[in-house]
Amino acid sequence: MDSGFNVIDWLEQHLDLADVDTTAFIYDLMESQSGRCLPVIYQPFDAADPLHFADRGHVHDFSQATGGGRVLDFGPGDGWPSLIIAPFVDEVVGVDASAKRVEICRENAARLGIANARFVHVPAGEPLPFADAEFDGITAASSVEQTPDPRAALAELARVLRPGGRLRLHYEGLERYRGAEEHGLWLHRQAGPANLIVYDRRIDEELVRQYRLTLALTAAEAESLFSRQRAEVEYAALSEQLLNELSPAVTQAVRCTTRHPAGATWCRWLAELGFSQARPTHSGARFAQRLFDTLEPVERPRDLAAVDALLRPLVAVVIELDAPLPTDPMITAVK
Repeated sequence: MDSGFNVIDWLEQHLDLADVDTTAFIYDLMESQSGRCLPVIYQPFDAADPLHFADRGHVHDFSQATGGGRVLDFGPGDGWPSLIIAPFVDEVVGVDASAKRVEICRENAARLGIANARFVHVPAGEPLPFADAEFDGITAASSVEQTPDPRAALAELARVLRPGGRLRLHYEGLERYRGAEEHGLWLHRQAGPANLIVYDRRIDEELVRQYRLTLALTAAEAESLFSRQRAEVEYAALSEQLLNELSPAVTQAVRCTTRHPAGATWCRWLAELGFSQARPTHSGARFAQRLFDTLEPVERPRDLAAVDALLRPLVAVVIELDAPLPTDPMITAVK
């Protein structure tokens, strides 16, 4: 990057930016939010894959923290964790602001033959179409911060959760980006026009500003522009010269601002909204990852049933252990 050159200032000054929510920004554009990498939903479960093993820890985290019964999954994406926790709960209802995501979730549920999961489209910021105290538990996997008003979204979740019910909240804390990744760049590689996304993470303000540049170029053509500058597709490569070259190919430029509370802020909000308890605990996913690394290959379970038999009782203990903020971005809140 040019010395002294400010990418964000250039974007603000040179592009005709429209403000949008996260649904219009990216989620309605994605055929697969996960890149079709999810075990069970898209790929056969592989007990020898550490990412699959960790994912199973996350599944048992969500299903046990919410206690089974009737569960609301807020922001299921491709159907995660809705479709994976379905065997462990009475019913799961997924709610997403993206009509595209709801369509994908329904398709995945039908393909997998999962009958006790259904999915509902609710535009961002609108009240949930459920009665007060209708759900026994709620899962929210990095989704509440994607809403226009996270505190208002939490209030709506509190309304539909029964007294004594539990909310299991996974959030994206920004502290992990401090000192290295306050800014970032992602090339959205799907068929058709490429989308170049710039991240401006304002850690102390607990917010992220994202800029999406839709290009009249394929992803390969966009990469070639970076290659001509002898650079990878990364934020550090965004020189004034490169942006000026890209500018004529920009067919749409949008800006999206999201609030990303730290753990202490989440816990304060939850207390203010009437939850009797809100505490950060350790993560079933992180535990499962460490357990996988600890076990010798011959000690590891060989199939999904064996992985579940090993992890489920252990994760039940782990998710009740208090975690110092911001060790694990997981919070359990009791109504």
